[in-house]
Amino acid sequence: MSTPAGAPRSRAFSTAAETRFWWHRVPRHDYVPPIYAGLTDAEWNLLSEWYAETSRQNLIGECAAPIMSLLHGLIMGNGIHRLVQLGTFSGYSTLLLGFFLRQMGAARGLCTFEIGAPLCAFTQRWLERADLTAVVRSELCNSLDPVAPEIARAHLGGAPELIFIDSSHEYENTLAELEAWYPHLAPGGFVVLHDSSEFAASFDATKAGGVSRAFQEWREAHPEAETFSINRHVCAQAEPGMIYQDFCGAGLIQKPA
Repeated sequence: MSTPAGAPRSRAFSTAAETRFWWHRVPRHDYVPPIYAGLTDAEWNLLSEWYAETSRQNLIGECAAPIMSLLHGLIMGNGIHRLVQLGTFSGYSTLLLGFFLRQMGAARGLCTFEIGAPLCAFTQRWLERADLTAVVRSELCNSLDPVAPEIARAHLGGAPELIFIDSSHEYENTLAELEAWYPHLAPGGFVVLHDSSEFAASFDATKAGGVSRAFQEWREAHPEAETFSINRHVCAQAEPGMIYQDFCGAGLIQKPA
């Protein structure tokens, strides 16, 4: 059973000094978002332990409530059962996506790819602790390896209905991921990109324009797809009038049915 909506859960993060908890310090966010409120007590306790462990090991770099809430709505609001994630890092979004899928009864619902062996092993240990290994396959594999889509299809039992790209943040790699994975997306399916704003372009270690440039060039080359860029022109961590509360932005692609 989940705890009542008024229970502390993530509200306690509002007093935490770590940068990773920035969303919880925004004044109008004094509530438990559905991504956390809908978890069982055991799932929330495990996620709390994950936060503590990643703080101790300095494995901080996860996304935040806005993008996870967007994914939560798409997945749980539409019964999406087949997901691919490019970029696992230390497993925050992987655990949450696994929890969402398990709540829907979506066995073998997520295949996630990571190129860092220590990160992949770290995430696998947490998936085992969460009893999610029947739902999530964590794969040590470059997302651009030609066998990656075959691995995903074999685990999911069909074409992915949603692909979440949150990997290198580099222009060339992101553009290559879009070109490599879009053909394998189910008709009517979605690609969700994190870090597509102008601010997030600074995450590109190659200084070539990051996800923002890759997404804009891809959408110009694929007019058949429905695309939308959220917070595309946001250039700072705090801009007046920002409604979607993530300065890193998000990109949305829907493949024609």
